[in-house]
Amino acid sequence: MSNLLKNNAYHILGLDTSASQKDIGKRSKDLIKLIQIDDIPKYDFDIDIFQNFRTENNVKEAVQKLTSPKKQIKDYFFWFHIADEVDEQAVGILRKNDINGAILVWEHHAEGDSPKALFYKKNLAVLYCLLLFKKDNEHYLKSSLRIWNEVVNSSKFWASFSRVFRLNDELNTSQEVIDDFQKNCVSYLSDLYTELAEAHSDNKYVAEFSSTFNSKGLKTSKVLLEPIFNEITSSIEELESMKVTEDGVLDKNEAVLIKKHVSAIQNGCNKLIELGLYDDSQSKIVRDRAANALRSLSIDLNNNLNETSVALGLSKIADKISGTEGFKNKIQEDLKTIQKNDDQKNFDEKYKQITDPILKDFKNGNSDRALKTINEYIYNEKTDEVLKKELRELKEIIEKHITEHGKPGSPSMGTLNSVGTKMYGDTLYFVALFIPLIPISRWSCQDHGNGTYTFYGKLELTQTQKTWRAIAILVVVGLVIWGLSS
Repeated sequence: MSNLLKNNAYHILGLDTSASQKDIGKRSKDLIKLIQIDDIPKYDFDIDIFQNFRTENNVKEAVQKLTSPKKQIKDYFFWFHIADEVDEQAVGILRKNDINGAILVWEHHAEGDSPKALFYKKNLAVLYCLLLFKKDNEHYLKSSLRIWNEVVNSSKFWASFSRVFRLNDELNTSQEVIDDFQKNCVSYLSDLYTELAEAHSDNKYVAEFSSTFNSKGLKTSKVLLEPIFNEITSSIEELESMKVTEDGVLDKNEAVLIKKHVSAIQNGCNKLIELGLYDDSQSKIVRDRAANALRSLSIDLNNNLNETSVALGLSKIADKISGTEGFKNKIQEDLKTIQKNDDQKNFDEKYKQITDPILKDFKNGNSDRALKTINEYIYNEKTDEVLKKELRELKEIIEKHITEHGKPGSPSMGTLNSVGTKMYGDTLYFVALFIPLIPISRWSCQDHGNGTYTFYGKLELTQTQKTWRAIAILVVVGLVIWGLSS
């Protein structure tokens, strides 16, 4: 809980900042005696915000703080300063537990930027912050920040504060200590709103503070930022240690791990946004390191596995979370290259889905159907021009192949007892006793020996072969007729 308000030395002792060292000593002794018999007193500023905050140890610590100049000035600043009738009126109303009444009194007299008005404003800001520990209230939050911003940036306030503090100070605090406190005041305020964020488990308190002051305190860094940075850094190191492309494939487990670590990085960045510290200098350093890890993995997947879609997604995330313009420019250049590769891969896949059935028909000897399918796509208005161009080129290749090698296919060969079909040169013959008798078909082919061939396409028989086949058929028919008539 709050160190600045709950454990404020003046709050523990039930005193306002005008209390003398004698008052502090007497009150502490009285309190310890009462605490020892469980008779805990209630003072003017005990407005049912904190419970069980007065203990014997706390009272002793409060006295020690108020005897140290550096600690005293901090607790002095963050507590009520009761200086005149207006403050007394507000305290009297607080004593009756009329919170709104006390607020109205200080608000009414806090107009302008006179020293008195600025001290009324500080009292009001302290009250708002106390109330915020009890209940989340948007008005109190924004009003307190507006007032603190006005007060700590007012040279009039600090001149008056230094003068008033010195009048009440019995520790002979040096001006150097006062100046040092002024220098660190915003950081202390940041810690106060970090404590409020912890109390309500709501980072809007830090985000609103960061938006108002563009600053953060040590407690914000330690309590809120460090865990987020550690979470992001852990995922960065896991991504950097992955050897995704070593086995030549992005497997399911690797994809799940990448998704897990990228989600953790994005979650951390979202927390920084909630805190209003996304553009903080430390945050930018961590964001750039995360972006670099994603960029390296993206390039690796694109270059070595052709996983363009995954690479593109990682580069887009890297671009979004990168912290500096120089690094963002590098990633955007990568994006252009990977996007181009991904577009080409998607086109190739779409083209393959269309051309695979066409090539299958062609290789199976259905060249007419293959060419018909190509023409249907070419003359379809819905087919994009790039695809039409590719299909026209494929059509030319097929037609050239048919011209040079004939239509794809392969002959059926085999003999039984030296009778059947057999290749001689580029022609398939009907044979008897392995003697070529009738030319059946001619092929564009390559003879590998041992009766093995590679067939490229079916050609027309030469005119001589056609004549030979006709004569052979007539001879066979004549022999059959002669045999029958005999």
